[in-house]
Amino acid sequence: MTEKTKPGLDPAEIAELTRGSLDVPLHIFLGLELVSQERGRAVARFSAGPNTMNCAGAMHGGIAYALLDVVCFLALLPMLARGEHAVTHDIHVSVLRPVLPDQEVELRGRVVQKGRSLAFCESEAWAGGKLTSTARVTKSLVRRSTT
Repeated sequence: MTEKTKPGLDPAEIAELTRGSLDVPLHIFLGLELVSQERGRAVARFSAGPNTMNCAGAMHGGIAYALLDVVCFLALLPMLARGEHAVTHDIHVSVLRPVLPDQEVELRGRVVQKGRSLAFCESEAWAGGKLTSTARVTKSLVRRSTT
């Protein structure tokens, strides 16, 4: 079976894996919510509350790193073949401006290209109508554990 003819995940499997990603304790703690998800694109959001702030009074860059990665996974998920999973291989994040307390942050992820063993994604974080950070994420495609 070629890569193009491998059966994809059915909608129930996509929903289950999406829920599993959103239900990671860190993501729950940060209040991450899915806004939309389709093949190759996803949008999520959270509020930059007190648990996300650094000592300078702005959102910690590590929060952006983690959640920009997650939104890329959510965009890639509807493109995965049955039994396939994606893990972060490499991530590069640029923080462009601070996110201030209580700002709502919108995360936008998209798949640039998916091959047989790697997927290349990009994501952005927006707050207060301004681009606050960007990411380029490479995902390794691996067999999903069934146990």
